[in-house]
Amino acid sequence: MTEIRLHDVELVPERTLGSPADDGPLRGRFTFGWDLLPADHAGAPADWPSYIRSTPYREFRQLLMVCSFRPETQESKGAFRHASLGVALSTPDREVQPIARLIDPGERTRPVATPGTGLSFTVKAGILNVGVEKPPGASPAREEWIVRGHGASQPNPQWEFRRVKRFPLVGDHPVAALVELAPDRVNTAEMLMAAELEHRSWGVRRYRARLVRCP
Repeated sequence: MTEIRLHDVELVPERTLGSPADDGPLRGRFTFGWDLLPADHAGAPADWPSYIRSTPYREFRQLLMVCSFRPETQESKGAFRHASLGVALSTPDREVQPIARLIDPGERTRPVATPGTGLSFTVKAGILNVGVEKPPGASPAREEWIVRGHGASQPNPQWEFRRVKRFPLVGDHPVAALVELAPDRVNTAEMLMAAELEHRSWGVRRYRARLVRCP
């Protein structure tokens, strides 16, 4: 099991018309960590080793990243509602780029309770009670995505994170890419984060951060 050290990241607000004058950087709410691992490192998704074996003349690395979202506090108001992590893979030669051949997860879900299809009314002792009716055999929950990946076989993969009912956007979210390196060149990866927080008084505020650039 690989241990990723997380570091605090300062999220800088996007300046827009009507932004509050005291809307400064967001601190202590988001941490990020990463590591570049050998292609055959233990813990890779089940289908990655077979893909690597099928392309023996290419060089791969696992790029493992962890985004950690923290809940709001009295000192730092606002709840995360959506975020995106973008990775830009490159070399000094624009004609030859590293590629994120496989990404993980493609989609990570959580069960979310489905609403009822109607209302029931009962009156007892002069008090009206309203209930929710569900059809017989109805599924108690459906799966909704909380993390979704894009950009497999591209040099710029991206992951989206969102909150869903009863599952706030908090805690650690690991993601990974199987990167095919461009041979005989310096391969680099630049990570960028964009996030939306919902404030009770300010509404939705958007933040950004340049996380790291690694060789």
